[in-house]
Amino acid sequence: MTETVLISVRLPGSVAEAANAAAASRNISRSKLLRIAIERFLDDLSGSSEQDRRRQFSAEYTFLALDLMVQREYPEVHDELLTEAERRMEVFHGGA
Repeated sequence: MTETVLISVRLPGSVAEAANAAAASRNISRSKLLRIAIERFLDDLSGSSEQDRRRQFSAEYTFLALDLMVQREYPEVHDELLTEAERRMEVFHGGA
């Protein structure tokens, strides 16, 4: 087992009650529930949660599929679309 560190936090009563109820309904300790919650929150912050990975994969797949369709069906506008996408990245997101 990895080394653990005790951290004390104060929670509003309603949050503590909800944590107690969630832990009890899952038959785990409140400490374990809060560890899981904090780990998931930190994963979300770093963009590496399972949901984020699915969303990123789905977006990449969609973009690739659309790019392939445009290349095959409308090759005459493909480069123009890429140029416009790069321009919009610069305008709306500060860089490509």
